[in-house]
Amino acid sequence: MLGLVFFMTISLNSWSQITQDYLQFSQLDPFGSARIQAMGGAFHALGGGVSSLHLNPAASAVNTNSKVDFGISFGGRQTKSNFNGVENKAKDNFLDFGHAGGVIVLEQINQNSPWRKLSFGFSMATLKNFDQSVAASGNTDFGLSNYFTNQAQGTALSDLQLGTNETLGSAYAALGNTLGRGAQLGLLAYQAYVIDPENETSNNISYISAVNDRRKQNTYQELGGSMRQFNINIGSQYGDDLFFGLNINSHVLRYARSNIVSEDAVLANSPLQNLTYKSFERTDGEGFSLQLGAIYTPGAHWRMSLSYDSPTWWQLTEESVESLSSAILINQGLDNYLMDPDVRNYFEPYRLRTPSQWNAGLAYVFGPHGLISASLSHKDYSGGSFSNDGSEFFQSANSTIENLFDQSISARLGGEYRFGPWRLRGGYWMESQSLKDSGLNDNYGCSYGFGFYGGRWTLDAALINSSINSSTALYQQENRFSNTLMNQSFILSFGIDL
Repeated sequence: MLGLVFFMTISLNSWSQITQDYLQFSQLDPFGSARIQAMGGAFHALGGGVSSLHLNPAASAVNTNSKVDFGISFGGRQTKSNFNGVENKAKDNFLDFGHAGGVIVLEQINQNSPWRKLSFGFSMATLKNFDQSVAASGNTDFGLSNYFTNQAQGTALSDLQLGTNETLGSAYAALGNTLGRGAQLGLLAYQAYVIDPENETSNNISYISAVNDRRKQNTYQELGGSMRQFNINIGSQYGDDLFFGLNINSHVLRYARSNIVSEDAVLANSPLQNLTYKSFERTDGEGFSLQLGAIYTPGAHWRMSLSYDSPTWWQLTEESVESLSSAILINQGLDNYLMDPDVRNYFEPYRLRTPSQWNAGLAYVFGPHGLISASLSHKDYSGGSFSNDGSEFFQSANSTIENLFDQSISARLGGEYRFGPWRLRGGYWMESQSLKDSGLNDNYGCSYGFGFYGGRWTLDAALINSSINSSTALYQQENRFSNTLMNQSFILSFGIDL
């Protein structure tokens, strides 16, 4: 039977998990139309197309015609992980409806006004696709039993013991409603003989791990879902050279992660031969943000831009299920225990503010033959925060964000060459590492593409390769491992001038 547990305050698995989610929700994938992505995303100083509104809202006023466009993306991903010198690989595929929207351009009515043009737009873009598989394995001196031992501290032994007519599920649900997350994990571990009390009295609140020997740990993680942005845009042209724009954005988040961590004893006579912890967590949310931008065109060739992306203010909900199994060596035989409470935890809604970003762009247009464009963006990943409701958990998480993350600079460069109705494009981007003193390489990507201009319609395609480096600690900081996500995707976009 599936039970429901409601917590008065959210208490997630660990600070490492919640800060990992923070980075997932703050760091975006390359996004936009095939033309934008083929040029490395260096589109902040340019208009054209609809999805450029997500980079600079002033882009809508640069358009000379009303238009609609849409696109799809698909591809494959390979994640290389390194855990204590042992490398593993995992692969995944994805298909996504990448972008869609339209722009309406209204020409000047009052010939005496310097405001030459008014534009309105609505657009959707997938800012991040979470689909990814991660596998890691290696020997460690910090087994899962240490994690469960730490979680159980402070919970009375009587709360971890099943009473008359009490089931594992009912006890697990009751602890979630009254004592919270650590007590639930302590119950599973105690019933699976993974932890022991320091003494057998009912009021004991101190626990030790059943084993402290070296373990071979295997981790497998499946991520899924997406982060989408919907915007309402208004733009205007002032005089011959200035364009302004504003976006009001709504965000939708769907994020799921399935974790399996299993351990085998390195020593043949270890009392705990095997331990497997399975969990499934889902986060849903809605967010709000603003964007302001301007583009300046001094003459026929140069384009300059400045834009600001506000923080995204999220309202998030979380749910999870979990189970723990163990194999205990007793008199040369194995006793197997499965602790599956069959209860879904629903946590109190909480708020998250992801960091803002400044963008500057510069482009040079070679008349009808093509263009070259560059942009710089600045984001301070240490500036985000969870809702500070006074709880020790959120205070600790916010302090960790401030100390763990750093400012990041991303640079983008792209170009387009035109001959007849055909366009050839290429681009490159890099983003400095957001983690302080991580030793990880910077993130980067390169792209190629082509387009065909059919008069009042366009067809564009792009091939994107990127490398994203990160560091993961699911439950214990001591078992952190590095990941390199190699992404290869194909984007196809179609646009029509109205």
